[in-house]
Amino acid sequence: MQQASDSRLPVWLGVLLAAAAAPVVLLTRLWPGKQTADRTPDEVAGVLRAFIDGTGGVWDWDDFESTPITDPRLDALRHRAVQAGPPDTDVEALAAVLAEVEAMARNDAGSPGAG
Repeated sequence: MQQASDSRLPVWLGVLLAAAAAPVVLLTRLWPGKQTADRTPDEVAGVLRAFIDGTGGVWDWDDFESTPITDPRLDALRHRAVQAGPPDTDVEALAAVLAEVEAMARNDAGSPGAG
């Protein structure tokens, strides 16, 4: 009989550990952290320019396409760029988005408190 109670201790301990771990796992699933990228207009322009020129990295466009941008102005332009991107790339539309992002970068650089 003594052996039966000794074998139950590890099971009980396992249940206790599982019960303690469950809230931690749940919290990490519900609170995964920041979901957007803090990109500047210059960074977005660089990604667009590299894609148009064909000099970007293999996964650069995928990262740009799949990660929302914190600044809502830039994220709206990202959405437009994604619509013009692969698989049926519209280079003229991408160039128009690039021009808007570059204008935004110039405007932000000239505004008070920039830098």
